[in-house]
Amino acid sequence: MRAIPATLLLTVLAVGVLFPFYLVLSTSLKDDQQVADNPLAPPKHWMWSNFSQAWVDGHFNQYFVNSVLVVVPTVLLVLALSMFAAYAFAVRRFRGSTALFALLMVGLTVPLDILIIPLYYEMLDFHILNTLWALILPQVAMSLPFGILLLRAFIQDLPRALLEAARIDGCSEWRLLIHIVIPLCRPPLLSLLVFVFMWTWNQFLLPLVLTQSDSARTIPIGLSVFQGRYVTELPLLMAGVTIAFVPVVVVYVFFQRHIINGITAGALK
Repeated sequence: MRAIPATLLLTVLAVGVLFPFYLVLSTSLKDDQQVADNPLAPPKHWMWSNFSQAWVDGHFNQYFVNSVLVVVPTVLLVLALSMFAAYAFAVRRFRGSTALFALLMVGLTVPLDILIIPLYYEMLDFHILNTLWALILPQVAMSLPFGILLLRAFIQDLPRALLEAARIDGCSEWRLLIHIVIPLCRPPLLSLLVFVFMWTWNQFLLPLVLTQSDSARTIPIGLSVFQGRYVTELPLLMAGVTIAFVPVVVVYVFFQRHIINGITAGALK
């Protein structure tokens, strides 16, 4: 009996979270008349053509490809560089390591709004403004402090006896990292993958300032332009919103268990 109030509360919260998704999806599958008749009702005739029209007329095909081309290198670079740096800070001892780690953690406290103007001129000096590299490199740099912090905490909790036994058996530092540390760090690595994917996919300010041409726009900027163009065509607009958020939802649902394990693993060791 005691669990009934908690169950009811969680049910209400779940409905409150899922209802906006239902509203967006149902609206994207209607025509204007169905939306006018009853905005909350499920679609009577499913208008899949809304997605094809948004995909082509709204240039979401180009925006989607651009987002993928930005997200994939960003995620891979952040995972690799964070892993190497975290291993060095957690296992190796060198002069100035504490001060250098503290300096890297300052990056967690600096908001993007302060950096955006210097970043613009820096990308301009590098002659990569209005290219995808202008989006990849800053997002890699901004994600590294969190990645290093997360992985370093996990590596520090690994059994030292295991690492020392591997060294005694003749395992080099490189093989120790590749064959022992990285497999053990799978939960936080997958958590970091999801976080960086969501941050990069949903990033709005960087592509807004650092890209001006339509050929370099990503999904969030393309959706903003699409909204201004089709503001009165609600089903078409909701189809564009669905195209934008579905990849994030799919990745999150697929890796949900790994996210929880990655965040809690260090605390439970």
